[in-house]
Amino acid sequence: MNKQMKELQKLKGIGKVLSQRLVEHSYDTIAKVAAAQEKGLERIAGMNPQKVRSIVTQAREMTGEAEKGRPTWLEEKDGGNVHQVSGAGQRDEKNP
Repeated sequence: MNKQMKELQKLKGIGKVLSQRLVEHSYDTIAKVAAAQEKGLERIAGMNPQKVRSIVTQAREMTGEAEKGRPTWLEEKDGGNVHQVSGAGQRDEKNP
């Protein structure tokens, strides 16, 4: 657990207490923090929305996940057009 906590403490704003809480919530690597949904991290005591955004951004930069910040399931590609897919399965034209 100490090794995982030390790794997480490389993120600005993460100290001993928050790194322990992250590990306890199964965010035990920087890669897992990078892949995390912000809402999940906000549920951890001591994590406010502004801190979460900063931490996730740092983690994504450290792991090369910065370009993967937007979930790919939100888009469908159809030829040269990209469509946004709503929760109901309806598509909105981005590039008509």
